[in-house]
Amino acid sequence: MRISSAAGAGARSVEAQLKVSRIPSLRLRTVADCVAPGAVVADIGTDHAQLLAWLRIQGRITAGLGIDIAAGPLAQARRTLAATRTEGVTLRQGDGLSVLTPGEVDTVTIAGMGGARVIRMVDAAAAVVERLTRLVLQPNSDWTAVRRWLAARGWVLHQERMVEDRGKFYVVWAIQPRPGPAASWTEDELHLGPRLLLERPPAFTAWLQRERARVDQALRRASVAGPTKGPRLAALRAHADRLSRALAPPPDC
Repeated sequence: MRISSAAGAGARSVEAQLKVSRIPSLRLRTVADCVAPGAVVADIGTDHAQLLAWLRIQGRITAGLGIDIAAGPLAQARRTLAATRTEGVTLRQGDGLSVLTPGEVDTVTIAGMGGARVIRMVDAAAAVVERLTRLVLQPNSDWTAVRRWLAARGWVLHQERMVEDRGKFYVVWAIQPRPGPAASWTEDELHLGPRLLLERPPAFTAWLQRERARVDQALRRASVAGPTKGPRLAALRAHADRLSRALAPPPDC
């Protein structure tokens, strides 16, 4: 039996919606889970807009705004939204939060960028950030630097989650960007995560074990190379010690 072009397009739309409704990336799913229901969300560096499409298809957000600095990703985002017939998501070309006006959205997600870039973006848009109720950040690097930055601002850390996705580990933070007294996190908490140390999810334990193996290997290479001095070696030893503390079983009560 021949299927009309309209019916074929409808079938393809349903198929596309089903595909997006099951986000293949655990990383993106974790970011999505940190968005509060009913939010108006700007996704910075939206790329293919899969995150916003999923949130809208699931009825999790009121509206979405996908922002990307490059035209190519926005073209792909338009194809995603058209294929899934996703409504309530608009797209805008621009650099970071600079194309937002204060109060336009209540939530901003930034995922998949370096930590230093995330910090620069947020710091450059203070007027926008002070009107937000939530920031959801998933930097690919510089986790300790991002925690120091968050602690210095005294922002409220609602969630700190770790996920292993396709062999890599990612940290996702949900933050209320309201200024307050600086957080008094310890060095262990700054390097490993205050809530991760408290809650001990399985992915965090797996990361600790992998990180300890990586540091042990680096220390062995340093010993084979001969006596080594300097800040890098001291930092490696300090990191090995904090990982050992984190991996040690809790004392008997």
